[in-house]
Amino acid sequence: MLDFGLYRDCFSSSDMRSIWSEHATMSAWLTVEQVLAGQQAKLGLIPVAAADAINAVSVCDLDQGELQHEMMRVGRPIVGLVKQLRAQVGDHGAHVHYRSTTQDIMDTAVALQMKLGLEHIQDMMGRIDTALARLIEAHPDTRMMGRTNGQHAVPIRLATKLTLWQAELHRRSDALTEAARRGLNVQVGGPVGDLRGYEDGVGLQVKQGVADALGLFTTEPHWQNARDGVADVVAALGLLCATLCKIAHNVNLLSSSDIGEVYEVHEQGKGASSSMAHKRNQRASEFGEAVARLGRQRAEQIGELTQHEHERSGGVWIAEWVVVPEVFLLTSGAVSWTETMFNTLTVNSDAMQDKLPGAA
Repeated sequence: MLDFGLYRDCFSSSDMRSIWSEHATMSAWLTVEQVLAGQQAKLGLIPVAAADAINAVSVCDLDQGELQHEMMRVGRPIVGLVKQLRAQVGDHGAHVHYRSTTQDIMDTAVALQMKLGLEHIQDMMGRIDTALARLIEAHPDTRMMGRTNGQHAVPIRLATKLTLWQAELHRRSDALTEAARRGLNVQVGGPVGDLRGYEDGVGLQVKQGVADALGLFTTEPHWQNARDGVADVVAALGLLCATLCKIAHNVNLLSSSDIGEVYEVHEQGKGASSSMAHKRNQRASEFGEAVARLGRQRAEQIGELTQHEHERSGGVWIAEWVVVPEVFLLTSGAVSWTETMFNTLTVNSDAMQDKLPGAA
């Protein structure tokens, strides 16, 4: 459903789809293999010529059909990738995937994709902040009826409501930054994560070199079976979606016919009903709420996926392959709709005034 041409722009941004596309995912795997080889060559573990040969391979050189065949046979995509890389580099094949394991490549690649995904979301969050600041500046003294438990309470300033939303979004943005520091880590450890293929601390140098080259962090001794970093990132996205859902739902309530204090800028055909020509449905807030709900609910699954057994547990790890990208995709859709909502929001100050005590 998220890939339907008809629906996909309703549930995710095109930039986020590019980050998590099949092509981009395979490119990330290949990039990690290449960076790993480059760092190993710097330390004299493999010939420089071997690293150069590996680096010369493009994702376009890979046979995707054969990769799919190997995936269904082996149950892991990196086995087929390594097989094709070794064939591509000829005599240097023994130096491909040197002292590495499948999870090293896939975990580091997903950290790289999460890094790009968080940067994209933070960019959009910055634009939402700008749109909110513009509304706050335009309505410093506009008064409206405050509501508690669905009932009229006492008058408040619109700027207060908007500033509250802005502050909450600032906290969610800060939480993403903090989660990134804990979750965007390279995975370089080998079969059980303990760098047993390396001697005299060289493995730690390789690990740090890969991290520096990719703009990622390190954690010791490894995170093969310690998924709290990924969970931090996904949970932070889920909490952002919770905030976006709350805001969009409130905007939709304020846009209802019975309240009518805000509305989205109308365009011909926007929010049209197939049976009631008079309706102008508020689509950005509606979709923002729906997609944010999905993102929050999907993110809640990450806790279940931290329950690894012993040094690695395939069942929960495999489930991450679906949950992590989908949370990023849905969050991008929710943020995108929120940006649209605030950029098209118009305040009906007369309707706000009419509901204040003493209004005629």
